[in-house]
This record gives sequence, C-alpha cells and structure tokens, in this order.
Amino acid sequence: MNRAALAGRIDAVEHRMDSIEHRLDASFAALSTQIVQSHRETRDEINATLRTLRGEMRAMGEALGGEAQETSATLRGEMRAMGGDLHDEMHALHGLTNGRFDTLEAAVAESRRFVLILHEEVLSRIALIGEGRRN
Repeated sequence: MNRAALAGRIDAVEHRMDSIEHRLDASFAALSTQIVQSHRETRDEINATLRTLRGEMRAMGEALGGEAQETSATLRGEMRAMGGDLHDEMHALHGLTNGRFDTLEAAVAESRRFVLILHEEVLSRIALIGEGRRN
C-alpha cells in the first residue's frame, strides 16, 4: 500500500469519525433536551396532581367539619330535650315523694294522737283500779 492511499484512507476514517462524532453530539443534545423536557412535564404533572389532591382534601376536610358541626348540634339538641324530660320527671318524682312524706307525717301524727288517747285511758284505768283497792 502506498502512502497516498493510506493517507486517503486515514482521511476517510477521520472524516467518518468526525461525522459520527457530530451525529453523536447531535443525538446526545437531542436526548438531553428530551430528558429535560420529560423532567419538566413530569414535574408539572406531579404539581398538578398535588394541587388537585390538596383541593380535594381541603373540600373533604370542610365537608367533614360541616358534618361534625351538624352532628354536634343534633346531639346538643337531643341532650337538651333529654335534660328537659329528665327535669320534668325529677320534678314529678319530687312532688310524689313530698306527697308520700305528707301522708306519712299525717299517719304519724294520727298515731301519736291514738297513743296519747290510749295512754290517758290506761292512766284513768290505773287510777280506777287504785281507787277500787282503797275502798
């Protein structure tokens, strides 16, 4: 092989290498651009999903808070109603108890009267018996 042919072949290989290097640089640049673009798109999609989720969670929290307030108001109303019923029932029982105590006091007073009457009768009989012995 002569020098001219070898130099030509080396030039051709160098030209091919330069061409391959330029294509590789262009492919790398295109791939880098695609990766950066994909990264941006992915980040934007994640941010959009996060905003959507935050909005949904906020709405659910507000709805839950509203439900809790409604349940609390309902329970308070039921407790007030039960408290009123309980108060009325206790008042009725108090009246009934007072009536029974009044009846009991009247019965005790009447029993005392009868005991006093019996006591006086016993004393008068004892006095009669005592008089009968003297005669």
